[in-house]
Amino acid sequence: MNRRYTVRSTGIDAKTGNKRDAYAFAKDVYSDALINVRANPRSKVKSRSFAVIANALVVNEKTTAKKSLYLNDKGKVEGFLIPHFGTKNIDEIEYGDLVKMMEELNQKDLAPATKKHYLSLVSKIFRFAVQEGVLKIIPQLPKISGRLKTKEKRDYLTKGEYTILNNASAKLAKAGEKVRGVVITEEMRILNKFMVNSFLRPTDIKVLKHKHISKKTGKDEYGEPVQWLALNHPATKTTAYEVQAMPATVEIYEELVKFRKSDQKEKLGLAKLVTGKDKYGKDKKDKALAELEGSPYLDPDDYVFFPTYKNRATMIGTWGRLFRKVVEESKLETKTGKNLQLYSLRHTSIMFRLMFGNVDTLLLAKNARTSQGVIEQFYGSHLTTDQGRKQLHSFVDRKASERMDSKES
Repeated sequence: MNRRYTVRSTGIDAKTGNKRDAYAFAKDVYSDALINVRANPRSKVKSRSFAVIANALVVNEKTTAKKSLYLNDKGKVEGFLIPHFGTKNIDEIEYGDLVKMMEELNQKDLAPATKKHYLSLVSKIFRFAVQEGVLKIIPQLPKISGRLKTKEKRDYLTKGEYTILNNASAKLAKAGEKVRGVVITEEMRILNKFMVNSFLRPTDIKVLKHKHISKKTGKDEYGEPVQWLALNHPATKTTAYEVQAMPATVEIYEELVKFRKSDQKEKLGLAKLVTGKDKYGKDKKDKALAELEGSPYLDPDDYVFFPTYKNRATMIGTWGRLFRKVVEESKLETKTGKNLQLYSLRHTSIMFRLMFGNVDTLLLAKNARTSQGVIEQFYGSHLTTDQGRKQLHSFVDRKASERMDSKES
């Protein structure tokens, strides 16, 4: 091929091997050689095997996609897709094969969203094969019917429940309650309040640093001076609009700073009282003081919440366990039947604006870094006409509006 010999060995003794198998092997060698000629010259994929191409896509995603997407696709490729299709060539996979794949997934009793993800991943593998010059036509994909679980209403806290949750946090902090060796502190209560007043997702807390927070001043709807926090942290899901947090976050952030300083002072005092040596002969006091290096963690590049966790995925897991303990202490789930998770704090933040504010859903969506459709479909599904009655019955104060216009001019 192209004045070059392509040599492959079956690894089978010529005297004892099956000639038919040898012919089939030779045909595969020839087909692969043709692929190498026709394929994208820059492509590293030199096989038509579904397994090879799927793995090549995963390797490509390791450097081009988010880590969470890469790990998700990698798990699905290695855990199901490759075992299912085996050594089948990608150009041999037809619509009927994909239907059989879906039938096997149906037996696993997976959510429609998960099955759609598998189909999307297979489609991505086919597109990658076309891009690499290994495949010309993508087969038709079967469709999935069924309601996604994510379309169900998401639980949030009422004002009274929000107070009960914060009281439970304060109670556990005062008692020094531990969860897997991690002490619940006042930071949990402060974080609850910050979340409900900032519209953030739990994943935003993973990346939020002090340098992303700035205090702003302006005037409220009545022309009175007002301060609030603006958040400019990196996007964790879609957009990276500047988030205008509620004015209450100014006081909440100041409370956090005060907590950090008092916590450092207390731990520093205790560290200085430590005596003796550990089993390695090192001074325990020096070790205790070294653990406080970097505190009170208020530098621009320090994380705002749970700053000692450099691995932020571990931080989210720890925060989730502490939150579960607080919810358990509050007994809210038992009394209300709600399923409260970290995301419930974001839901509460958005629902409070829908119920008690006079805000356009488009503005609310942009500020919460989501879409207007998501606000109406997921969060607004809780909203009743009775809850919005005052807004429905309200009228614009023309005189107040005229006064504001004259002040601004």
